[in-house]
Amino acid sequence: MNISRFMPGPDVRWPIMRWPVDGRMLHWLFCPTPQAVAFALRNTIASIVALAIALWMELDSPQWAVATVWSVAQVRRGESMSKARWRIVGTLVGAVAAVVFIAAFPQQSWLFFPAVATWIGLCSFLATFCLNFRSYAFVLSGYTCSIIAVAAASEPDNVFFIGISRATYIVLGVVCEAGMAMLFTIGLPTRARATMVAQVENVLHRLAALLREIVLHDRDTLVHAGEFSDMVVSVHQGLEFPAIEMGRQVHAGDHARAVLAEVSILVTRLVGLSGGAERVVLADDGALADTRGQLLHLCDRLAACRLKSGALDAVHDQVVHLRALFARRATHGRQEMDRITHGVLAATMVDLETALDHCHAIFSPPPHDRFRFHLGGHRDIRLAFYNGLRGAAAIMLAAFVYECTAWPGGMGFIAITTLVCGLFATRENPVVGTTRFLSGAVWSAIAAGSLDLWILPYLTDYEEFAFVLGIFLFVGGLAKCNRGTAGAAAAYGLLMPNLLMPGNQSRVDEVTFLNGAFHTVLAVGLSVLVFRLVLPFRARDERLRFGMHIRGELRRLCLVPLPPSPQWWIGTSVDRIGRMVRHATHEKDTTAASGIRLMLMFSSVGLNILLLRQLKRQRRDTVSDVITALLRALVRYRPVSPRGIAVVRATRRRLARMEKADPGNGRLLEVLACLDGISRTATACVAAMASGVE
Repeated sequence: MNISRFMPGPDVRWPIMRWPVDGRMLHWLFCPTPQAVAFALRNTIASIVALAIALWMELDSPQWAVATVWSVAQVRRGESMSKARWRIVGTLVGAVAAVVFIAAFPQQSWLFFPAVATWIGLCSFLATFCLNFRSYAFVLSGYTCSIIAVAAASEPDNVFFIGISRATYIVLGVVCEAGMAMLFTIGLPTRARATMVAQVENVLHRLAALLREIVLHDRDTLVHAGEFSDMVVSVHQGLEFPAIEMGRQVHAGDHARAVLAEVSILVTRLVGLSGGAERVVLADDGALADTRGQLLHLCDRLAACRLKSGALDAVHDQVVHLRALFARRATHGRQEMDRITHGVLAATMVDLETALDHCHAIFSPPPHDRFRFHLGGHRDIRLAFYNGLRGAAAIMLAAFVYECTAWPGGMGFIAITTLVCGLFATRENPVVGTTRFLSGAVWSAIAAGSLDLWILPYLTDYEEFAFVLGIFLFVGGLAKCNRGTAGAAAAYGLLMPNLLMPGNQSRVDEVTFLNGAFHTVLAVGLSVLVFRLVLPFRARDERLRFGMHIRGELRRLCLVPLPPSPQWWIGTSVDRIGRMVRHATHEKDTTAASGIRLMLMFSSVGLNILLLRQLKRQRRDTVSDVITALLRALVRYRPVSPRGIAVVRATRRRLARMEKADPGNGRLLEVLACLDGISRTATACVAAMASGVE
């Protein structure tokens, strides 16, 4: 029988069977990186050792020692050291607060729960004003107080011993994690310095690309400047950890922060020079054409520079040459605008020269280096209040459920709710990551249930239990090193040991486990709902709030008795802009670009006001009197307003006449450059706000 006539022709394609799950999703598990394997292995061993010691000491809740190891463990050693330090501080403060609340409100539930909720809200409020793991210390003191106080509510006479036990778990877990990390860490200071150098090099390379766009391009420059600010904020927050790894006696981290401040000032100066336009307009003929060529050549050298090679010295020499060249052209230029432009460019070269000096000090510090530098940041009072209110509301809601239902697992429900609310209260956008944390809580319940119900009943020795538990912990460690699963892995490492509840002479039965798993997952779900429904975070509202806040700050900068330094102002502005960029990215908000441009222009206006005040303090003369009168008028009319712009332009005309009578006066040129920056940028801001920009 001929079956060829039943076969499909050459143009017919067979359907391809596809797996419903992409294999790349589990790449972190089956093909982990060596760094991920080392991280998971060292923390798994530390967890097993901590649990063995806790069982040997016959502590009542040895699982908290394991949870502490995974809570403290971070991929970078500096992060682990910082988090461990602040975890101990937060635990001690929380334990003291728990003793106070139990002693103050014995057998008075509706005095006790509001007091704990207020404490949680206060800790969340204060945590919002801190960076990195200093904020973690505040929230830890909050939920540690709740965990100890809730555990001691039924036996208040033992609150002191419960607090001591809790502190013992924390110290034990921290010591085990630190000791194991020391065994796995070799050449830590050298690698930390290499990390810091790489981060600073990346900033310089991005600066070269942005400077090239400012000189040449005519679109999206300010948006890219906002992205550059976001990168600066990320690098600034990460510099603390390699600095810890190098030791307190090394000030490379301070020099690196100074580099970030100087390059941010440089970018803001150029935004003021362009007046909010998309580029600095440099003519195609004469001195300005040569200036453009010199800047482009500098961009090429800066993009290829390496901090540990002679390329940095070559770039430094070129910057010194350009500073002198632009200063001469600012003094001897024929046209007023040419002189002002070259004066601003000379100032930017001074900023870049200072930044390169600090770059050199990172790997070749001067003798007896005592340099200290701190970059300012934005402190959002409204966000802090909202975080505190959400945390307090979640605790009161959980307490209400417990009081109405008399649920046996209600106290654990309250404790886990406190823990999750505290963890997310420190985030700029608390909604981001809550869903992944909830999925991690579900996976922790599944893993603990598999161990408790199906595996542990057949184990008789700790060695067998440690081997099986180590497999589950090792998988969690690999997941924590993967960016896509890190949020879920954080919940897994924190909650799975708590659900497991190992003991010396007992194991968890089915009813106890199911009750514990139910109240744990339900507490995480309640926390997620609170953050999404109670005063939810919106990036658009944040942009409007930042805009109102910075407009008020611009008025205060004009006449405040002790004005902040330009570095502080730029640090605060860059922090705001970086937050706007990150939050717009998370929410996929395509309308945020105009708001980011507006914030950059506001930052430039503030910088020029501060530079004017510095010039006024240099000497007492007619120019300083004119500046004083201008600043007082700007307080009255607001810098970013039509009347404020008119006052600035009138003052500029008066000083321009003085400059014509004394051409080449460097101080007058600097003042005129600041006035031009304020006038042009404020005009662009007013036009943008009139067109409905957020």
